[in-house]
Amino acid sequence: MTARPMRSASVRKAYASKGDDATLSRWVKVPGEHRAPGKPKQGVLNGLGHPTVEAGRSIFYRKGVHPVGFNPLVSGHNNVKIGRDVRKGRLRGYWIYTLSLEERATCPRSCAHWHDCYGNNMPWAKRYQHGPELERAVEDQLERLMTNRNRRGILVRLHALGDFYSVDYVHFWGRMLRKFPRLSIFGYTARAPGTPIGDAVFYLGHAMPRRFAVRWSDGKRNWGATVSIVDEAACPPGAFVCPEQTGRTLACATCGACWGTSKNVAFIGH
Repeated sequence: MTARPMRSASVRKAYASKGDDATLSRWVKVPGEHRAPGKPKQGVLNGLGHPTVEAGRSIFYRKGVHPVGFNPLVSGHNNVKIGRDVRKGRLRGYWIYTLSLEERATCPRSCAHWHDCYGNNMPWAKRYQHGPELERAVEDQLERLMTNRNRRGILVRLHALGDFYSVDYVHFWGRMLRKFPRLSIFGYTARAPGTPIGDAVFYLGHAMPRRFAVRWSDGKRNWGATVSIVDEAACPPGAFVCPEQTGRTLACATCGACWGTSKNVAFIGH
């Protein structure tokens, strides 16, 4: 997965009475506010040498990985960086949901962020156990979500944590796209082309380019990839810096670039 930036900002609950758009997210960013002095940070930024990281598990696997529940897809309304529903572009009106799996347990060791995954600092994230039970639960939930005719469609972010864990799992999402015409997907993967899972992702994106917008994390490609940079000035030619990271937009919901263009997107690293 792509590294995320360390920000000198905090979040607070959104209140319409304070002028916040509480329909976009339950939370709002508060620029310039820092963590209280002396308050310890959960997790570790770089897990190099950490036994759990080296074993290929989440640092928080004991309490952070949960059996599959009734609704494994979580509304983007709960994520200040994602947002509840798409506000611009061709998917405007689609409601956004995210899916979190266990980082490293579902990821390739070739991932550039194996040790410094941003999941290292997400002790409260709810990661779901991957496998056939998860796929059945996701399909059931999509069935229910699609019955709501007040929503133009559903946009799923794969994966807030974790990655595609098998070829069959990629094929599962292909079946979901064919079954639900109002479903679209965006996200990022460290499964490189030339590997079985990476090739499955490539072919699905080739077959449904407007509905399966999954980019290659640090993919060393001229298009359809992510690039890790140290600051905005280091953005390479032909790429754009994530507007949410630079404050040019509030969230993915108010941007739409990652599923609206094949240009590389640059993420400012830790």
